[in-house]
Order: sequence, then C-alpha cells, then structure tokens
Amino acid sequence: MLKGIAAALVSFSLAVLAGLPGHAYAQQPILGIPLIEGIDPEIDGAWTSNAEWSGASETVVNYTDGSRLVIRGIHDASFVYVMLEMPDDYVVDGHGAICFDTQADGGPSLGMDDYCFVVGSSFREYHGDGRTTLMQQAPLDQFVVGQRGLSDSISPLYSSKPHMTYEFKIPLDYLGSDKTQYGFYVSFDTRGQTNNYTYYYSWPDYKSAEYLRVASPRSWGIASLSSDASVPEFPLPLIGALAGIVGAVAVLSRTKLMKF
Repeated sequence: MLKGIAAALVSFSLAVLAGLPGHAYAQQPILGIPLIEGIDPEIDGAWTSNAEWSGASETVVNYTDGSRLVIRGIHDASFVYVMLEMPDDYVVDGHGAICFDTQADGGPSLGMDDYCFVVGSSFREYHGDGRTTLMQQAPLDQFVVGQRGLSDSISPLYSSKPHMTYEFKIPLDYLGSDKTQYGFYVSFDTRGQTNNYTYYYSWPDYKSAEYLRVASPRSWGIASLSSDASVPEFPLPLIGALAGIVGAVAVLSRTKLMKF
C-alpha cells in the first residue's frame, strides 16, 4: 500500500516538473547584473572612459572558432545597462541583440512578453507572436537606447585594432520593475574578417543562432538583478513537486525498514 502511494507521489511530482516549461532554471546559466547607484554609462557604442563600466559584471564566452563575446551588465533603480563586446570583430557590419523574457515563463515560442532589442544600422524593438521563435517588429519604447560602434585602447580588451561594441539602456519599468530575474538571451552576427560569409553567435551558445530568430525561451539564460545571483527563484509548483519526491523517498525508506 505504502509503495503504491509513494509511486503515485513520484509520478505526480515528475508530471508537475515536466509541465514547467519556463522554470528549468537550475540548469540554465545565470548572468548577475549588480546594483550600483549613481552610474550613468554613455550609450554611444564604445568605451567612453576607463571607469564607465566599473563595477559591472563580466561574462566571457569563448566560441569554438576562436571568436569571443564579453557581456557586461549593471543596473540602478531606473535602468539596466548592457554592453556586448566582440574583441575579435573589427568591422561595423553586423547586429547585436539582447532579449528579455519579462515574465520568466519560458515556453517553446517567443511571446508578447518577450522583448528583443536589436542594434544594426538602425535600432529596433521586437516581440514574439506566441507561435514561433521569429522576432516580430514592435514600436520602440521612447526610453530605450541602443548604439553600436568601435572601442579603442580605452577598452581593457583592446589589442591591435578597435573592435565591435554594442551598448543598451533599458528602463526597468518597461521590463517590470517588480522582478529581480528575467529570462535573458544574447545574439550577434558578423560578416567575418576575411570573407563575406555571415557568422551567428549567441549566449547561451546555440548552433542554431540566426538573425531575428532566437532559441526557444525555455532554454535562455537568466539575468539576475538580485544580490545573490547564484540562487534562482523557484516557483511554488516546483517546490511542491520537489517536496512530493522527498516525501515519496521517505515513504519508500520507511517501507524498506518495516520489512526487517
């Protein structure tokens, strides 16, 4: 009898876990974005001063072809600031994009609550249609800012040539200022330094990255504005499912002990 109850608990708990498409956070990379008041990076697509991004988090992504991406993030009470830096890309010819899942609910497709900001020859905003992972152009919020350019020797990553940089400034009110975590995705493309072929990259790193199409939001990383970026916020259904599994294990253990 106890074994039957325990098996039912396990089955139910696993079903709950499987039905949480947007909350596999424990397996997703977390990008911490620290709070520092009194900051005001100039969003011009380049390092303006050595101290401009002082205190920002720094995430370095090394791709298998030798390319690199550095993601810097910081926020104050009103805005979140993101810089994308490509130390090995020396030509202003591509696009840089950052996407936020504002409800952190994941899902297989890009929804209306998923906002993407793309800088190329112009700056545009995109949302989802709830059916595909293709970005749909939307009106650009008046307080969102984005620029691309070349960073020179002021950048700590400067080597021999100025390299590509994208900068973004997004109002927290627009993303949902009551949140401390968002689904987060980055992509960029470049035509290559020695040929005319377009290469696509993303964070998290997916080989399927392409222009104006994202990976499924349920497989995005997490942008955490909380003071402890290492601890994701688990939803109540997930906590309940985990409790069910623990309870089932306890029942099974008791059943085994009662046999002796």
